[in-house]
Amino acid sequence: MAGVHGFCDDRFTPLRDLFRAGFERGSDEGASIAVMMDDRLVVDLWGGYRDLVHTKPWETDTLVRVASTSKVIVAIATLMVWDRGLIDLDEPVATYWPEFARGGKAAITTRQVLVHRAGLPGFGRAITADDVCDWDRMIALVEHAPVWYEPGTITCYHSSTFGYILGELVQRVSGVPFARFVADEITGPLEADFHYTVSEPRDLARLAELRPAEAPTLAAAPMGARVLAEEAPLAGAFLTTELLGAVSPGATGISNARALVRIGSIMAMGGEVDGRRYMKRETVDEAASEQSYTEDQMFGTLRRGLFFALDSKEFPAVTPTTIHWGGYGGSWLAMDPAAGITSAYTPNRLLVGDEWLIRQAEQWEVLIDVLRNLRR
Repeated sequence: MAGVHGFCDDRFTPLRDLFRAGFERGSDEGASIAVMMDDRLVVDLWGGYRDLVHTKPWETDTLVRVASTSKVIVAIATLMVWDRGLIDLDEPVATYWPEFARGGKAAITTRQVLVHRAGLPGFGRAITADDVCDWDRMIALVEHAPVWYEPGTITCYHSSTFGYILGELVQRVSGVPFARFVADEITGPLEADFHYTVSEPRDLARLAELRPAEAPTLAAAPMGARVLAEEAPLAGAFLTTELLGAVSPGATGISNARALVRIGSIMAMGGEVDGRRYMKRETVDEAASEQSYTEDQMFGTLRRGLFFALDSKEFPAVTPTTIHWGGYGGSWLAMDPAAGITSAYTPNRLLVGDEWLIRQAEQWEVLIDVLRNLRR
């Protein structure tokens, strides 16, 4: 069995031990995990295999698809253009993107999109891999899609529409394509190995294969189930190479834990990393403050800031001041702006349901214990 490699500060030894145990018992196949404290990487571990026949060990630069953990990058980009005064969160999206107003969407605000209360959790039709590989087609689908309910009245996770609405909004007000905005303004300055598309042979060679989850869907309320049904045709494409050239802002991110903690440090460090200010501290504070605490038609009761999930009795976080989100299969990114701590995990064995919850709960419980000891 391929071993665990990298660096781990002695204070985080329990996390390294748990990470190693995941491979020994089979809950992990290949993965990376990382922790930053302030501007210092204190955990940078990887292990297992990046292929499903176990001939290629996971390397220091292995990449894996992180699904909806990509939404953290979308949220940060949106907060950045808000911080620069390019948008007002409470103005209609159509103020900046007039075509968006069709189908009863004229009054939807950016804030409503960020908290998944925009009334457009789906497109109203099944989405195919061909659709997702064509940005203009997806934006046209958003523009013509009718609202499902009155904006601001119901919370339902906007699984795919979230990324396209905010991605196009960032593109409109910044004047550059969304993926280039991310590269120029976030991942490039941070030297973070995060991509929406990969095509070069070297990058394709370091991409981990995904082990499908045994249970393909979440148990959701009827509206959430309708969203999942729209996306069902994409399930197979996500596991193969079909979408490697597609920019779906909230879903097709490709990265590893080391890169994600660099990105997440923008929020954990109050908007400033390595002397570069990405947003004001006040913007981070607003993003980390409660915006809604209600039932989500996909996930159940959830407490949210501006996009980010917040600590609650239903979904406890690593610390009471942690903001976080994760992706289908088990990747996650957690940031604590009060403590300056960022942590992330990226697996290639996808788990859902109870298996996923157990794996994440174990990781977070160990982090909770470690951080509690650090504060003593």
